[in-house]
Amino acid sequence: MSPARSIHLRPDDALFLRDPESTELGRSVLAGGLDLMNSLGLEAFTFRKLAEEIGSTEVTIYKYFPNKHRLLQYYFQLYWLWLRQVCGREAERARDPQDALRRSIEAICGVWPADLPPLQLDPGALRRLVIDEGMKSYLHKNVDADNARRLFAPYKALSAFLAERLVACRRNVPMPRSFATTVIEMAHSLPFTMQHLPSLTELSSRKDLKQLARHLLHRTVTYVEHAKPHRNP
Repeated sequence: MSPARSIHLRPDDALFLRDPESTELGRSVLAGGLDLMNSLGLEAFTFRKLAEEIGSTEVTIYKYFPNKHRLLQYYFQLYWLWLRQVCGREAERARDPQDALRRSIEAICGVWPADLPPLQLDPGALRRLVIDEGMKSYLHKNVDADNARRLFAPYKALSAFLAERLVACRRNVPMPRSFATTVIEMAHSLPFTMQHLPSLTELSSRKDLKQLARHLLHRTVTYVEHAKPHRNP
């Protein structure tokens, strides 16, 4: 097997004022910001605290990002771009459409292969941030403007990819995009529930991502095989 290659992905230019990957300080902002945001949470996180953490100034950080919400969206875009790449690679390794669907769902659930290609930031830390901060990247008053600027395109691309895997298993599967989005949301909301609201799901007893993947795969296969085709009234 060929050695793992580095995947260097670039989020949308609209998210930053200066490309943080272009300087050593900018890369420190990204790495330190990810650690601190995971540690403190978005509400308590500030650029002043980040500046103290990395030995810089608050003004300097504002030269890279206009606010912490754009930084959060940067991390989210990077994660979705990377996860789409991982799912695509796993699908290429599959024996058939059903195996491609299984591999994709496992990757979305965080069950990753041992030869996972490295990313410029820790993908595990990015996933933790997506799980903990969830929908905060788009639950705000400017969501329509952000959507018009295509800031959610990486997430939509992942949803479209999974929907294609569903259609490959059954051509007339109803509402594949809706179901694909539901699977992605559950793959990231259930781990939060397992950790913080354990009585809401039986998955909490083991907190096992493989069990989560099996649960969502079972739901998906059942839907693909038995859901009736959607008919408009």
